[in-house]
Amino acid sequence: MRTPRPLPPHLADVPFDRSALRLTGMTEGRLKRRDVSRPFRGVQVTSTPATIHEACRAYAVRLRPGQAFSHATAALLHGLPLPARMEAVSPVHVCAVRPHMPPRAAGAVGHRLSITPLVQTLEGLPVCVASEAWCQLGDELTLDEAIVVADHLLEHAPLDEAAARAVLGGRIRGTRRIGAANLLAALEEARGGARSPGETRVRLLLTRAGVPAPELNAPVTDSLGEVLGHADLVWRSAGLVLEYEGDGHRIDRDQFRYDIERYERFRDAGWEVIRVTADDLFGARRAALIERVRRRLRARGVL
Repeated sequence: MRTPRPLPPHLADVPFDRSALRLTGMTEGRLKRRDVSRPFRGVQVTSTPATIHEACRAYAVRLRPGQAFSHATAALLHGLPLPARMEAVSPVHVCAVRPHMPPRAAGAVGHRLSITPLVQTLEGLPVCVASEAWCQLGDELTLDEAIVVADHLLEHAPLDEAAARAVLGGRIRGTRRIGAANLLAALEEARGGARSPGETRVRLLLTRAGVPAPELNAPVTDSLGEVLGHADLVWRSAGLVLEYEGDGHRIDRDQFRYDIERYERFRDAGWEVIRVTADDLFGARRAALIERVRRRLRARGVL
């Protein structure tokens, strides 16, 4: 089989449609060669999209006026911590506001909205803002999954927590939403300060079991007030900290060494350190973790 004629440089690394190809003088027969794939009808690329950003850049060739990326796709583009079942690259979710029509195409899920959502341009793509994407998923997320995302939004908002919480509440109530009750319940339990889903899950497990609410990602100091570092969960009056260690803490050698040195500084200053992994959040280990924290707090006169 003959080597296909090279595509023009301006089409080699970007998604394009048939009209773009015709402008180069090439025939549509060129699209049938094996170096061109079609992730969506009418869209051609030279490499199959492997990430959500690549999939959206490809689908953007098909976007019509009044359409924007929404729901799980928008959440992923914003880097929101969604559950694994919602992290698929395909299909992409696209919304349109009446009277515009949402897409009906393989590889895309269309959503027709009655009220115009707040949309921003993200890496050249029209995307519903992060808080709107969270609200759009109110009926798809469990309560705890919604809290994980809300914690993330509160922590990364360019506002103080009270103002960010008010924005989220206003977004929920701004229109009739399926799942609004779930979102409001999640916002009630959400707190700024958590920097990973694991930290949120640990906090929820403990506080729901009656453990006093800790400070989140708070400074740990010595007797002179010098900051020794920050810890994920801090019970200051008990001199107790809890650190949630995700896989990154073990894989990253620099992070691993830093953690060891930081824990030594904490202990030298009289703080007690509890280290927790994802395994502690499941099965019989859940109850063991709750009891371990309670026992340490009782020993230090807090419970």
